[in-house]
Amino acid sequence: MGIKLDWEIEAEQSRLSRGGEDPRTARQRRRARLRLLLFLLSIIGILGGIAGAVLFRLEEVRLEIEEQLRNTVAAESAALRFGDWAAFSEVQRSASGDWLQSQERVFSEYQRLKLERQLKLTGRVLDLEIDRSRGRVIVEEIIDDVPYARVWFYWRFEDGWHHVPPDYTFWGESREIVSQQVTLRYRSVDQALALAVQAKLDGWLPAACEALACSAPPQVMVEIIPDEALSVSWSPADPWLLRLPSPYVGRARADQPFDLDLQFALANALAERLVAVVSNGMQPVYPADAYYLRQAIISWLVGEFVQVDTNAFVIQSLSRNYGAAAVGRLLQAMLPDGDARVLSLAAGVTSLDQADLDWRDLLTWRLVTEAELIQRRDEAGFLTLYDTRDEFVRSLAYQRFAAGSVEAQPVVVSALREPAGDGAFQLRAVVQFGAGQQAEVMFRLVDGVWRRAS
Repeated sequence: MGIKLDWEIEAEQSRLSRGGEDPRTARQRRRARLRLLLFLLSIIGILGGIAGAVLFRLEEVRLEIEEQLRNTVAAESAALRFGDWAAFSEVQRSASGDWLQSQERVFSEYQRLKLERQLKLTGRVLDLEIDRSRGRVIVEEIIDDVPYARVWFYWRFEDGWHHVPPDYTFWGESREIVSQQVTLRYRSVDQALALAVQAKLDGWLPAACEALACSAPPQVMVEIIPDEALSVSWSPADPWLLRLPSPYVGRARADQPFDLDLQFALANALAERLVAVVSNGMQPVYPADAYYLRQAIISWLVGEFVQVDTNAFVIQSLSRNYGAAAVGRLLQAMLPDGDARVLSLAAGVTSLDQADLDWRDLLTWRLVTEAELIQRRDEAGFLTLYDTRDEFVRSLAYQRFAAGSVEAQPVVVSALREPAGDGAFQLRAVVQFGAGQQAEVMFRLVDGVWRRAS
């Protein structure tokens, strides 16, 4: 071993300082960090595995519970399908005996329906929701090849799932749709219905206001409520809040929850409110023509909304031949005791015999009103419907009123405008009475109004 001089020792220390940590020490430290990391990863892996196993087991339990509910629904549907009251009643459960009695009526209804219609109780679950011990199931049934949906509620007891009375607090989360014309509030069960209602109202409101000359289409709020006792109605607290019962509280069309019956009810409520607002709440006096014309406008609006023929012929022809705005002019010009002359004003013609209108429904109403006034013994009102200038017609009217006889329900099937003998015009109406008897009834223009002349 040689002797190192001072300058050699200093040079070696300088090299160590420039070269950094001793390689062996660095390797040891890296190994320690790696062992720590592997240990932590092992712990995380073990915990993750435990959590995964717990979640997997929880999912298994959830699926088992769901499968049990599906099996209960299938068994209940099968009991209805086979007419097994014992099996059906076994699924029912409630603290009150009223539930079992009501379900007995439901069971009988299904048995009757099987005899009268083509009923398929498939038991197919269209939607299922479980919240702890509560279950809500939408079940399919097919009647005459049309799919329907029923919402059934269940509770998980110790011995399994049982059908229980409706729990409308378990109707899904609250939701809202806001569009230009409509604000819709509903629960998730009614999602399909809400979307259909919103689409319809967004079309109905501008079209109606264009015809009725509203200042602006109103902003309507609709609440869809699961309430068996509720009917389509306006809230007494808010003139533009419409309450709509959920169809799923009963049997609802699965493919079309906003079915024609519900559309008619909603359309009628909306038409009534719009007509009331535009006419400033005008209430016609019976038996003035305005009494019928106001209702005819509502009926026409409903037909426009739902796209069906509501037999409001005089208003329909007014809109078709003189523009939809003519209906608004008619409504705004009507007085509570006004007669049919207001139609000529709305059409922009000098008299009714110049108006290109379909008179069938108005004349039908006149004939029906005759019978009602006879029953009420209102002679003065009755005579206003006749051309009493003509002695023969006046005598005929008195005879009919005195006899007190009421003809079978009259319906005017055609009304042809033709020249009268004095150069004026008259209406020759073909009227069907009851099942098949037909007769002609003449109407003349007297003081600007059509009156019966035969």
